[in-house]
Amino acid sequence: MPLSSPLYSQRWLIITLIALLGCGFMATSLLSYYASRTSIRDNIVNTELPLTSDTLYSEIQKDLVRPILISSMMSRDTFMRDWVMGGERDPEQMTRYLNEVMTHYGAYTAFFVSNSTLTYYHAKGVLKKINPDTPLDAWYFRVRDMATPYEINVDQDQANQNNLTFFINYKVYDYQDNFIGVAGVGLKVDTVIKLIDRYQQRYQRSVYFVDSQGRIVLTGAEGGPQGARAGQSLLELENLHDLQAKLPKPHSGSYEYNAQGQGHFLNVRFIPELNWYLFVDKHEGSALGDIRRSLYLN
Repeated sequence: MPLSSPLYSQRWLIITLIALLGCGFMATSLLSYYASRTSIRDNIVNTELPLTSDTLYSEIQKDLVRPILISSMMSRDTFMRDWVMGGERDPEQMTRYLNEVMTHYGAYTAFFVSNSTLTYYHAKGVLKKINPDTPLDAWYFRVRDMATPYEINVDQDQANQNNLTFFINYKVYDYQDNFIGVAGVGLKVDTVIKLIDRYQQRYQRSVYFVDSQGRIVLTGAEGGPQGARAGQSLLELENLHDLQAKLPKPHSGSYEYNAQGQGHFLNVRFIPELNWYLFVDKHEGSALGDIRRSLYLN
């Protein structure tokens, strides 16, 4: 009987040591988890999402710079100005010119609208007469009256089965700086959609564009948040009440919100060339995966 007492004491000592080691290990793991969580959260909010926004913005700018330069060149082209000032006598000449611009530079579309005759010339021929009472033609009169030399507008291309297109609408002046029309080229929206899909797949985050009124204007092929499509307002989406309360109207910055029981990290960036806002969203589940990988690697 006396021999059992030391053995009993040793067992309790071992159990106590195991319990202490276990508690220490759990405490260390929890501290590491929360430290990693805070670190990765800060990295996502302050580095990853803004960097993705910057990269996407640069890619979009790169895609738009070339069409802008082509449209600028068209607006200063002496043939175009001379042809308009000469009375637009031979429409075939303008058609050949626009077709050459489109094929040589690989543009999706090329056009010129005369201010004196309101004729819409296209690379495929004379498309139509612009009408101030037609909603689809409102873009021309908006461009005519604006102060800036050009705009980038997303609209239906009536010469190409109404496909959604980025138009660069550049004002054309004669040699005395009198406004004589609008010229430009178009870029297929599909190009930007493919870019969005590529970034969503590569970085596991949601990317979409919203206008200043909070209406979704462009998403990836699978749609935006909750499968929303272009034309829907963020206010219409039932599970975004928390985001709507924090961001009633789009504004550049970083935000956190909850949707469908899950936290989200959101970065919003204004794109001045389009007058749109770029939304880059990463849900908390993806962030937790980053934390688990961080703990595993450590």
